[in-house]
Amino acid sequence: MPAISIKAKKLSSLVGKELSPEEVAELLAVIGISVEEVTGDEVKAEYNPNRPDFASHAGIARTLRGLLGIEVGLYRVKARSSKWKVLVDPSVKRVRPYVVGAVVKGLKFSEDDLVELIAVQEDLHWVLGRNRRKVAIGIHDLAKVKPPVHYVARPLGEVRFIPLHGTHPMTCSEILEKLPTGRAYGHLVRQAGLAPLILDGRGEVMSFPPVINSSLTEVTTSTGDVFIDVTGTDTNAINGALNVLVSHLNDLGGRVFTVEIVDGRKRFKSPDLSVREWYIDLETVSESLGVSLSDREVIGALRRMRFGAALRRGKIVVRVPPHRTDVLHPVDFAEEVATAIWNELVPVVPTTHGFGSVHQRSRVEEVLRSVMIGLGFTEVVNTVLVNSINLMRFLPQDSSGPVRLLNPASAEYNSLRTTLIPGLLANLALNKHNPFPQRLFEVGDVVLYDESKPEMTKRALRLAFVTSHSQASYTEVKSFYEEVSRFLRVKLVPVEKDYPFLVEGRAVALTSSGVEVGFAGEVHPTVLEEFGVEMPTAAVELDVDSLGLFADGR
Repeated sequence: MPAISIKAKKLSSLVGKELSPEEVAELLAVIGISVEEVTGDEVKAEYNPNRPDFASHAGIARTLRGLLGIEVGLYRVKARSSKWKVLVDPSVKRVRPYVVGAVVKGLKFSEDDLVELIAVQEDLHWVLGRNRRKVAIGIHDLAKVKPPVHYVARPLGEVRFIPLHGTHPMTCSEILEKLPTGRAYGHLVRQAGLAPLILDGRGEVMSFPPVINSSLTEVTTSTGDVFIDVTGTDTNAINGALNVLVSHLNDLGGRVFTVEIVDGRKRFKSPDLSVREWYIDLETVSESLGVSLSDREVIGALRRMRFGAALRRGKIVVRVPPHRTDVLHPVDFAEEVATAIWNELVPVVPTTHGFGSVHQRSRVEEVLRSVMIGLGFTEVVNTVLVNSINLMRFLPQDSSGPVRLLNPASAEYNSLRTTLIPGLLANLALNKHNPFPQRLFEVGDVVLYDESKPEMTKRALRLAFVTSHSQASYTEVKSFYEEVSRFLRVKLVPVEKDYPFLVEGRAVALTSSGVEVGFAGEVHPTVLEEFGVEMPTAAVELDVDSLGLFADGR
């Protein structure tokens, strides 16, 4: 989760009430920020990524002022009109099609303010921008910019400018090759062969999103007015990021001004600070929290959480400020109410006469872990999210393939695993310089297609283990899976069967009561080579769910 270091004195000045570091830590816990450490005046904490407005002292103070009753009701940012325009060239549609912007005047930056502003910017790049893919933010000294602003795309080798903290002009191609940010984010623009550029009225480069800003418009402590551009591939994300940022600057004393975005025939004012309205009913809130609340209590609680709230035709109308990008469902308001009345909630002991116990699935997992550790194996825990390329190196070619993620945060984790063995082979490849033999196991879930279920998928528990050394063989793993079957009190019968990822004639299907429940054998040298494993390796994988352990109570 994103981290933030909160200074109690600075937060107190923004809240308008003297708070000790211990009081700050307690209040942070109430609003859902995880406190890691309190040292002197500083509180180190982590906030949930769904609350990017918590990336700054100002954003946290905004919530605490409401929670403490100092300033309640709808938080608003008033934006005046300006004559600034952003002219969008059609060439950007091939690379980063959308842009919004704002002007903020009357700021007085300290060194701490600048450091925090950069931190807010980078957190927004990660949280809302998916590592700059969806959102990239540029903040510029307005005094160094001549209007109107142009958003264009040019060939990577055509335009030269001095990048931020640079000393000499570079082309965009050179930036992608030589600068750390270019190497980190160049893949976002390189495929299109174009560099999206923010230019001022003189044609001077202000920024090369999503890679780097120009040194020309660098913001310093002497900067009083700023121009903000936010480019990206998702209009909701870029508007949300801009609203969080201008709210932060508004709380620092800045005056927000809109700019006009001219995109072909489309013209609109930015930032869009319109307020969203939601209708919720009292029953939803009360049932979600398990307490009986009146309309008045719910409305009061929501106002303390900086929402607008009123009763209209028997429904509670909630007005959501534009910086609250996390509100997606009526149940979200129940969470806000619970936060506001946290000190009034009294735990109630359940009236049932039963007691909780460990789930049978968990008991089986623990037995499997104990057995494998007793056999000399080391447990590893890999992620359910995997890379589809690595997975397909192991799966049969006629396989239906893994369940793909529609909108993955990273190309490295774009699918859900359907087998545990590729992860174990990757572990072996990372440890090939360590002593052998190496024996690893994992007990974990895979996700498979299942058209009989509404979600079209099902979760299945698997046990997999590998042994890797110069003499690794099927005979060795046979002794191991027989020991596992003895502890589980199930009979595993090997049946000759070839698998494309195992050596022909050195592999079997494992069956129980005539049903195939797994496989065992020596991993094919071609597969080992693709994963970078240099020693012979034998592997076993069992579908624990198919062994009937949960149905008969064992």
